[in-house]
Amino acid sequence: MGTRLQDLRIVKVTDGDAIRVALPDGTEESLRLARVDTEESLPGGTSPDKPVTEAGKAASATAKAYFVEGEGVVRVDVEFESDGPIDLADHRFRDNYGRLLCYVHKGEENFAVKLVREGWSPYFAKYGRSRLYQAELLAAEAAAQADDLVIWNPTTNAGGASRPYDHLLPW
Repeated sequence: MGTRLQDLRIVKVTDGDAIRVALPDGTEESLRLARVDTEESLPGGTSPDKPVTEAGKAASATAKAYFVEGEGVVRVDVEFESDGPIDLADHRFRDNYGRLLCYVHKGEENFAVKLVREGWSPYFAKYGRSRLYQAELLAAEAAAQADDLVIWNPTTNAGGASRPYDHLLPW
């Protein structure tokens, strides 16, 4: 288990792999889910070579539904690929946009593993393999590919923009 911040309130779901949470001190942080990379849901994303796709829009809707229950917002735990003090994790695990890179757990479920297992994202290991969830993420991706789920199914984005995973993998 990595360093965790527990019982944080989701403030906003930005898209399939990015959210905002309220921290115990009252501040808010943008989070980028570690080891996943869902397709884009909004134009003007972080990279011009990542087009908005039907799979991206659906991944965003899936995340929004997952993190909102009825009228309220879900509380989550945030976990870093570290077992050091939280202030070290805060500085060490940030992306180029200042977002914290972490896993998000709702109850016992790791949302990154769920996204990969359901076919919303590949196991994104471009910047290194997961120290904590390598086996689960590899198994989840293999199962999603075998079942032709979402991004692995050529009909998902048929007729529209798509990402060329055959060229992107391995990252």
